[in-house]
Amino acid sequence: MKNTFLATLSLGALTAFSATAQTSTPATEAFNAGSYVSTDGEQIYQTFCAGCHMPGGEGAVGAGTYPALADNPNLEFSSYATYLVINGQGGMPALGSLLNDEQIVNLMTYLQTNLGNDYTPDATVEMVADTRPVAPEPEMAEHEVRDPTDGETSGVTRHAIPGSDFPISLAVEVPADATMVYLSGTVPQVVDDTAEQGSPERYGDTTAQTVSTLASIEARLESLDLTMGDVISMQVYLVAPEGADGMDFSGFMDGYVQYFGTDAQPNLPTRSVFEVAGLANPSWLVEIEVVAVRP
Repeated sequence: MKNTFLATLSLGALTAFSATAQTSTPATEAFNAGSYVSTDGEQIYQTFCAGCHMPGGEGAVGAGTYPALADNPNLEFSSYATYLVINGQGGMPALGSLLNDEQIVNLMTYLQTNLGNDYTPDATVEMVADTRPVAPEPEMAEHEVRDPTDGETSGVTRHAIPGSDFPISLAVEVPADATMVYLSGTVPQVVDDTAEQGSPERYGDTTAQTVSTLASIEARLESLDLTMGDVISMQVYLVAPEGADGMDFSGFMDGYVQYFGTDAQPNLPTRSVFEVAGLANPSWLVEIEVVAVRP
């Protein structure tokens, strides 16, 4: 995909140049000594994205499947799209080294307000900068374990996602003699007991439900002489809020990062997130299962 992308980009620039002989065009003017300098969100889209996702954002199926960006509910919040643009994923090439923070903000703004999308732009330069990869930790030798005085459970090795600061682990290694603790699925607690039973307000939005669920998990772990830092694996089940087209992943992340990847609790679990049709209580939007290892 990366080679296809670069070939498409090169052909696009070549075609624009050939069609006008010696006259520069917006496409060629966007490059300066090999660097991409345009800050116009639409031009950035047409240069880097339209070759796969089509000029109108309708998507395409060919050598691969390129999802439609037009009328796309996943663009309501820009955080996930920003992560993909910077880091790439699967067949999607990473553009973080080609675009600066301002250019990515303008691209997100274009995507959220055009192509049939009518969302409030929420990308900021600070958010983009925070999404960029950080220098990876020094690679550990095979079977080497971290010093338990660093806050890690003795014998457990957590592998970070290379070149990324997304707050989950790529993998976690646990010694064969470790004691594993499997915590049953935990659900939200009532945050507004004055709200009518069965109403969404009784348990709060996805962020509030995530926070109350993780608080309950923390309390259960403490009762077993464990902490959130001992969690090595997590499965999350999210229900789309009433009237929404899909799960509120951004709202979940707002709650998740209050407990994982903080200065006080840096240990990150492996994690999967699933959207489900419903949970046992129609007002619940979140259920979380965790596995911990005993020190």
